[in-house]
Amino acid sequence: MSVLLPPDIVNGASQRGDEYGWRVSDFLGAIAAAKSHGLACLGGQFQFRLPEGIYEMYWVNADSTERRSGETWADYSERSCSEVLGKFKDLASKTDFVKEASKLGLLSSATEGLVFVAYFETEASLAELKATQKLV
Repeated sequence: MSVLLPPDIVNGASQRGDEYGWRVSDFLGAIAAAKSHGLACLGGQFQFRLPEGIYEMYWVNADSTERRSGETWADYSERSCSEVLGKFKDLASKTDFVKEASKLGLLSSATEGLVFVAYFETEASLAELKATQKLV
């Protein structure tokens, strides 16, 4: 994440390194706040954040599609947040996280550490991110 997030977005989030993770019940408020600040949401994935480490479920993700040619930033911000929110809600309601924990060799109690890690960007930070990716 390359942008400093406002306090109303990170409220209730846990931070590990430069990533913020929200409990499932807190993410709805975070994405609503991001929309109000005109941020885009690139997407995210579910993780189990436990004292002994982070267990990523990269296959349980909710990503937005890229910004369309000619799309205004305001339209992209709104659309990207809506896309991620819809996919997030679908995954949160349909995924058996106890089963996912088991796949990772974790006990069912790992679900107490379930978070959704999302990535928010401004227009400038997204342009910088894309420029950096082209260099790699």
